[in-house]
Amino acid sequence: MSNETTETGDREIASEDQIRRLIKEWQSALCDKDLQRLTANYSSDIVFFDVVPPFQTTGVEGYREKFGGFFPYLPARIETEQRDLKIKVSGDLAFAHCLTRIVNAETREAATCGWVRATVCYQRQEGQWRVVHEHVSVPFDPVSGRAVLKQGFEKDA
Repeated sequence: MSNETTETGDREIASEDQIRRLIKEWQSALCDKDLQRLTANYSSDIVFFDVVPPFQTTGVEGYREKFGGFFPYLPARIETEQRDLKIKVSGDLAFAHCLTRIVNAETREAATCGWVRATVCYQRQEGQWRVVHEHVSVPFDPVSGRAVLKQGFEKDA
């Protein structure tokens, strides 16, 4: 294996570790309901696709506004759960995807609809990883047209 290949692999591993830290910081900020920390690593022109209207939000201010409007509907204390996190890095672009949910910290019950799929795209801008796109979704049954919020997501399913 050449030194260049080893260096590229080392950079990608270091970048993946950085992305994991950003995800942990985001989760902590969400649990603290801290909008500034929540978006500290977001690009000013983020594009966000969500499961609730408006289904598309552009810009970090719009993202903050959307989450600020969401916080009053959450329990006083929340935590996040995450499964199947995968991160892929290639040069100055990276993406992460997982199953995630917000739970009531007291009861451990889902604080929102339950498990959702999340994909987050990062771009290295001026040496810092920034979220440039985020997409949250739920699967649906094409026959009924209804969202499938539990089937297949629970560990015992």
